[in-house]
Amino acid sequence: MDRLVTGYIRSSHGVDGFVKVESASGEVGHFAGLTDVTLRTGGLKGTERPFVIEAVEGHAGCLLLKLRGIDTPEQAKELAGAEILVPRDKACPLEEGEFYVNDLCQCNLVYQGTVVGSITDVMEGGAGDLLEVSLAESGEKRLVPLRKEFIGEIDIGAKTVELMHRWILD
Repeated sequence: MDRLVTGYIRSSHGVDGFVKVESASGEVGHFAGLTDVTLRTGGLKGTERPFVIEAVEGHAGCLLLKLRGIDTPEQAKELAGAEILVPRDKACPLEEGEFYVNDLCQCNLVYQGTVVGSITDVMEGGAGDLLEVSLAESGEKRLVPLRKEFIGEIDIGAKTVELMHRWILD
């Protein structure tokens, strides 16, 4: 099943086992329609645990989840840092020109028809998002601004991202 990270558990809240959630997209509306999630700790090859959602609430600008079986602040604190995974069709809907990080990280970076690297991560930078690229020739990492001046066509189906200027990898 194709799943996406839709948020992160940040801390516990209250005495009933609620957890504070940070949305990966900044949007929170899609959480209201969720009935269950999978929590992953330890990164891509980490431990996964399924949970049924008992409640979704907003409180003072925070998103709160109540997960079945998590009934104390101590149990909730143990989940801090976990990624919240949901099926693709339950994730935040994309607007035109938006992409899921998971999809971008499966793409090759292409310059004039030649693969020059593979995208390994997308991170926030001061002036916008940055693509972390592992260079095809050396495996060294480079950061490329995800801006129209540097990135051309993004074709998720073909798993390619067009690089406009080769010099940015030097």
